[in-house]
Amino acid sequence: MSSDRTPFLNVWSVLLLIDSADCRTTSQYWQLKPTPKYSTKAVARCVPPSATVRRAKRLIERVGVTQVAEVTGLDSVGIPNFMTVRPRDLGPGISYYNGKGTTRQDALAGALMEAVERQAGEHCDYAVTYASEAELAGTTPLTKLAEIVVPNACAFDDQTPVEWVHGYDLIGQRATAVPLNAVVCPYTPTDVPALFYASTNGLASGNTLTEALCHALCEVIERDALAISLARSQVTPAIGGLLESIGISSSPSAHQNADHAQIRLEGLPRRAALLVGRLKRAGLNIYVRNLTSTAGLATIDCTIVEPTASGIPNAHGGCGTHPDARIALNRAITEAAQSRIACIQGGREDLPEIIKPRAPYDADELYGGTEFIDFDDVPSVQNASIDDDIRLILDRMPDYGLDQAVAFDLTRPEVGMPVVRVVVPKAEAWSVFHLHTGRGVFGERVSQVLQGAMQ
Repeated sequence: MSSDRTPFLNVWSVLLLIDSADCRTTSQYWQLKPTPKYSTKAVARCVPPSATVRRAKRLIERVGVTQVAEVTGLDSVGIPNFMTVRPRDLGPGISYYNGKGTTRQDALAGALMEAVERQAGEHCDYAVTYASEAELAGTTPLTKLAEIVVPNACAFDDQTPVEWVHGYDLIGQRATAVPLNAVVCPYTPTDVPALFYASTNGLASGNTLTEALCHALCEVIERDALAISLARSQVTPAIGGLLESIGISSSPSAHQNADHAQIRLEGLPRRAALLVGRLKRAGLNIYVRNLTSTAGLATIDCTIVEPTASGIPNAHGGCGTHPDARIALNRAITEAAQSRIACIQGGREDLPEIIKPRAPYDADELYGGTEFIDFDDVPSVQNASIDDDIRLILDRMPDYGLDQAVAFDLTRPEVGMPVVRVVVPKAEAWSVFHLHTGRGVFGERVSQVLQGAMQ
């Protein structure tokens, strides 16, 4: 992690820091530029994937990639998948990055760009200010520590010294201070404690800054919607069962899964139908569900299940979020296939945490059991430009309790491929941390969902 550092804080130093602000904390810098999509056929990029591949391939040595390989053939399904290997990853996490897509070029571009964003996300060259939240409050807009919904690494309060960096709040339209701990991953401070676990949630790359920003926002909303869905479908029934076991009556809502109906596999858009056909021909069962909640953006979950003689189905999942439901659906299906290949490949360091033994279960009961809807019933907005997608997302977020979205341009100058980090206070990320650390926490928004369901 690289950064400039302000050695001490007082009100005047903070005001001076803002007055002489890095241009990356200004509205002019983040003004959305017209960014038309290269096609109207459910694409989220401004150039074809082949152009992304040509550009990214020239940069792989600069980001530390030592190997690029197609791993599609490891599985019988045939959905394209590539991997990149970056052994000098600074964190304790993964050094294998997978890319998925509906075509080989899509998948290769995804794997290369994943490596680019992970390398950029390890660094932050924004000026750093040391202060407690209490000291900083009143001198500059900031994100409250209590509203960053991630597992804590130590006990802290508003008097705890923290490293802060100023990004640009896309909703409040002003420079806003955010803990550096929430911007870089891994976070390895020398003079202050790590307050909470770091993650790459909201970190994304793109062919342009606008494209990267859209990817980052969609990822944060996807994780938030998934956390809310899991709270409704799994946590609420578990709480109800626990209360009833000790003689306390509870009245959870009538089928918790009703909020995420299954999507019929008949009548899917052409690309998604072709993907489902490949999965079916490989003998897999497919469950596709509508998880749309946060900002009303289409969020779709896909689980693919391979029946086994042991009675313990071999299941893998994926999720996707985008204003265009076709893109969300393609991402969910290809990510589920990618998860399956990653397990077959066996290279990721986090596999022991993800793959844990479980007792036999009925896949239809666990992943199905809900009402069915047609894909056309999923909310969808098919904008012609990426900047219009971003405006839609930012306009809707406050109505769902998300009133800050602080953006950082983490593009490495020696690489030149745009990388953005977005920090959204109050956004839920339980699924990210529970899966990898077993330490997932719920924030206020999920707590309200649980309380409402139990009334």
